[in-house]
Amino acid sequence: MVEVRPATTGDAAEIVHLGALMYKAVGAKPTPTWAVESTRTVQERLGRDLFGMVIDAPEGGLAACGLVNIAPRLARPGAQAHETGYIQWMSTAPQHQRKGYARAIMEALLAETDRRGIEVVELHASPAGLHLYRDLGFFIKHDNVAMTSQRLRPRR
Repeated sequence: MVEVRPATTGDAAEIVHLGALMYKAVGAKPTPTWAVESTRTVQERLGRDLFGMVIDAPEGGLAACGLVNIAPRLARPGAQAHETGYIQWMSTAPQHQRKGYARAIMEALLAETDRRGIEVVELHASPAGLHLYRDLGFFIKHDNVAMTSQRLRPRR
């Protein structure tokens, strides 16, 4: 059985490393500046409005990680919670894939959102992750359309 533990600020650089692998897998190009800024952000926010779960790699570092951003939410009819969770940086090092680590991380993240009373948990999924997220109760909403506007993007 794999041991999942809460992320600590000491894990920030390894979390960012795994996050960079995830971004590279979807065609993004993380830069050293992004890594430094992201490491600082994870260190500053962990334990406040960000929590994570990790699995240690036997060879050192992290084998897998996942984070949840917690954000305030306006109440909707029938809901009690005033926070939402957004899952990010679900990533497993290539040499540790297909061992059930992503499922273990997700189950731990969802147990923690349940413990905190967070009723709405959202994520963006790659095609490879769809089956896992569906197995864990996530669904594609069809009652409205999710839209994104990328604002103030840095010039290349």
